[in-house]
Amino acid sequence: MGGGLMQLVAYGSQDIYLTGNPQITFFKVVYRRHTNFSMECIQQTINGISVISDTYTTSGTVTISRNGDLLNQIYIRCDQDNSNGINGDYLVEDVEIEIGGQRIDKHYREWNQIWSELTTPESKVNGFKYLTGGFSNTLITGNGTLQQSIMYPLQFWFCRNIGLALPLIALQYHDVKLQFTWGSGALADGISRSGLAAVTPTIEVWADYIYLDTDERRRFAQVSHEYLIEQLQIQEEGSSRSTIKLNFDHAVKELIWSVPTSTTEANTIHSQQIKLELNGHDRFAYQDREYFKIKQPLVHHSAIPGYNVKETERPQLLTTPIEIVQNADASDSTPASNEIWIAAESDDVSVVTLGTATSGTSTPKVGDILCIAVTDSAASGTTGSKIGFHSVSTATSTTIFSVTPGLPVLTSADNTSVSIVARIQDPQSRCSQLNRDIFVFSFALNPEDHQPSGTCNFSRIESAKLLLSSPGTISNIYAVNYNVLRIMSGMGGLAYAI
Repeated sequence: MGGGLMQLVAYGSQDIYLTGNPQITFFKVVYRRHTNFSMECIQQTINGISVISDTYTTSGTVTISRNGDLLNQIYIRCDQDNSNGINGDYLVEDVEIEIGGQRIDKHYREWNQIWSELTTPESKVNGFKYLTGGFSNTLITGNGTLQQSIMYPLQFWFCRNIGLALPLIALQYHDVKLQFTWGSGALADGISRSGLAAVTPTIEVWADYIYLDTDERRRFAQVSHEYLIEQLQIQEEGSSRSTIKLNFDHAVKELIWSVPTSTTEANTIHSQQIKLELNGHDRFAYQDREYFKIKQPLVHHSAIPGYNVKETERPQLLTTPIEIVQNADASDSTPASNEIWIAAESDDVSVVTLGTATSGTSTPKVGDILCIAVTDSAASGTTGSKIGFHSVSTATSTTIFSVTPGLPVLTSADNTSVSIVARIQDPQSRCSQLNRDIFVFSFALNPEDHQPSGTCNFSRIESAKLLLSSPGTISNIYAVNYNVLRIMSGMGGLAYAI
C-alpha cells in the first residue's frame, strides 16, 4: 500500500470533526455569476480656486457630476514639478463631504497620513509613496524620475469599500459636494520637495464612476438604502497636561492620537504612562507608550507606523550627511562651549563633545557611522588627506569614540572634518512624511474592516478621559465611529447627527 493510501485509511473519531459529512471540495472550482457593470474615471469641475498659493491656504468646491450610477474612489491630481518636486501629503489641508448641504464627514491632512501609515501593506509602500509624492529625497525631482503626475487618494467610507459606493442614482434631489482647503506652496511645511522654491501646481479632482446594468440600475433608483458608514471625529490638543477630557459621540471603534517630536518630556510623551478612564472607572491600567505605538498596531492593523520604530537592524545611509565638525585644527585642545572638537592622542583621533554640534544638528548617536577626513597641510609643504569610517559604540559626556591607528598623526596644521553618513536611530515614516509618533487604542478586533467587531458607545459615556502619569503633549486625538446613512425618496441624511 502506498504512503498516500495509508494516510486515507488512518481515519479515526477525531477526523469526524474535520472531514465528516464534508461540505466543500478543493478539487472542483466553484464561482458565482455577478451583475454586469463597468467603471470609468472622470475629471470633476472645481469651483473656486484650483491653483495652490505660494503663501497661504485656499479653498475650492467640487459638486460631483452625475456621470455614473455609483461613486467610488476619488483622487487629487497635479503635474509633477520638474524643478523642485511635489509633496503630495501637503496638497490637501482638509476635505469635507456634504450631501444635500449636510456635512457627512471631514478628513484632515494628518489623518490621511496616519491612515496610510497604519493600513498600507509593506508590498505597496514604495508604490504608494511614489504615486503620492511621499518620498523625502530633496535632491530628486520630476526631471530625475520622469514622473508626470502626483495622485493622492481620499479615504472616505465609499472610497475604501466598493460595497459602500455612493448611489448617485438614488440621490436625485440632493447634490454631493466636496469642500477642499488646499495646502500652501510656502517652503515651511509646504508642497515643494526640494525646499529651494515654492511650488504652485494646478489641482485636478478625478472620480471613479460605476455604471450598472438596466435591472440593477432600476432597483438602486427606486428602493431606499441604509449604509453603515464610518466617520472621523477630531479633538485638537497641543498643550502639556496630564488629564485630557474626550468629547466624542457615537459608537467609536478606535482612538488614535498623534504626538509631536521633542526632546523635552513635557512637550511630547517619553516616559509617561497612559490610561483611559470611562465614567470614573479605568478602562485599562496605565500602559507604556510601546503598548499604543507598537502592540496595538501590531495586533489590530496591517502595519506599524514607520516613525514609531526607533531603530533598524543595520545603519541606513543618509541622503545628506550631517556635518558635525568642519576643518577643525588639531591644536584646538581647549574647546569652546557647545562645539564638537578634535583632540590628538598619539595615533588616535577622538571626537569630544561638550554640547551640541557646531552646525546646530544633534551630536552623534550610538550606532552612527562617521566619516572622518583628515587633511595634512603641514609647513613642510606636503599635502594629502585620508578618510576613515567609524561606528559610534558608546555615548558618554566626553569622548564619543577613539579611532584606531590608520589616520595620520595630527599636527597643529591638520584640518579634520567629521560627518554622520549613516544611522541606526533614524526613524522614517513608511508611506508619508509625517514625523510624529502615532498612538492607537482599538475597541474593535479588526478596525480596518467594515464589519463591526467591537465598539464603545461614547454617546452613553458621561465622562471619558485620557490620563497621563505626568504632563505631556498630544497634538490631535481622532475617533473613528460608525453611523448610518439613509437614502430614500431621492434624498440622503444621517440617522444620528454629528
